[in-house]
Amino acid sequence: MPTHIGAGAVIIPSMSKRMEKALIAALTPVARLDEWPCPHFPTCGGCVLQDRAYADQVAVKRTALLELWGALLPPALHDAFTVTPSPDPFGYRLRMDYVCSDDRMGLRQRKRFFAVLDVQECHLIPPATFDLVRAVYNETRRLGIPDYNVYHGTGFLRYLVLRRNVRDEWLLAFVTSAHTHNAELEAAAQFALAQGATSVWWLHNPHQSDTSFGAPLAFWGAEHLPQYVADATLAVGPNTFFQNNIGGFEQILQFAQPHLAGATRLVDAYAGVGTIGIVLGREVERVVAMELVEESVGLLHHNLRLNGLDERTEVLAGDVAVLLRDFAWQPGDVAVLDPPRAGLMPPVCKLLNERGPQRIVYISCNAVTQLQDLALLPNYRITAARGFDLFPQTFHSEQVVVLERGAGD
Repeated sequence: MPTHIGAGAVIIPSMSKRMEKALIAALTPVARLDEWPCPHFPTCGGCVLQDRAYADQVAVKRTALLELWGALLPPALHDAFTVTPSPDPFGYRLRMDYVCSDDRMGLRQRKRFFAVLDVQECHLIPPATFDLVRAVYNETRRLGIPDYNVYHGTGFLRYLVLRRNVRDEWLLAFVTSAHTHNAELEAAAQFALAQGATSVWWLHNPHQSDTSFGAPLAFWGAEHLPQYVADATLAVGPNTFFQNNIGGFEQILQFAQPHLAGATRLVDAYAGVGTIGIVLGREVERVVAMELVEESVGLLHHNLRLNGLDERTEVLAGDVAVLLRDFAWQPGDVAVLDPPRAGLMPPVCKLLNERGPQRIVYISCNAVTQLQDLALLPNYRITAARGFDLFPQTFHSEQVVVLERGAGD
């Protein structure tokens, strides 16, 4: 029988167009390949760069980032700036949201939001895992579970959301517009478990907003999916934000680690389920973890206990912009900031600039908002910078800068 619970949803905004335009300009002289792995390219919107060699993709991202950053980087850092390639250019994603619309399961066609391409293979996850998800969708067709219609906003089954880990254990979520077809969803969930899913969730999104998150109605199997990062194990749920390329994110953590040298306390703002604080927290005496989302706060406590860091970590639940108003920074603090795509935003930047720690490691998935934030931190100077290609075959990248207080104090 399923277990019934209730929770909220999370919405992740899209990428800035400025970075995309910079990449397109840098791509112009790059030769195209004659063949590529996926037969759905270039119609499918999941990938945009399969017709470029992976080494060229990484080089183009470096060119675009430096063009975007301009003179902000000191000359020595500008010349030495690199983008670290992903360990795997394909099969790296730990989450895929497959749209279900009018007997099609797949991804939206490029630049055609309402056109869903019925994909028979996908190379952003391991092919064998995709085949299992496809088998579950085919079973929903056999059971008579009706699809949603993304154009008219009518119907029932909106998404099949896959979450997997590096050991190819997987969680599957059915996102529906209504709380109906209970018997059929139960049968589909049991079929998914029989295919090897460790956890199956039913999420309810009755709103016109087209998101792949929803209020949990029920789950079958395990409640959480374990994620493995470095030597840590972290539990995540169907709505939990988590990095999509663990191999690439481990490279970021390795880059950040030396910059904690001499620190006594790590302040992990935007902590999520605790990845940064847990992996890097072993380098310091104490950790402070700040997180707003209620579901993530619960998992953060769980993961701290799971990894033996609960007694050395203080969890502050709330908005970072509010928590920092009265936060008592200490001389041995280093802050590691990994905010959403919207960036730190002016209120947080103001508080950090006025009385933030001596050192900040700022991880960003949006180079444009990171630039906007850095302009609001004149009391800091950039002492290290690197790009990381966490999303091969796409226009996305991650940037990490290390900031040292002292430029304008």
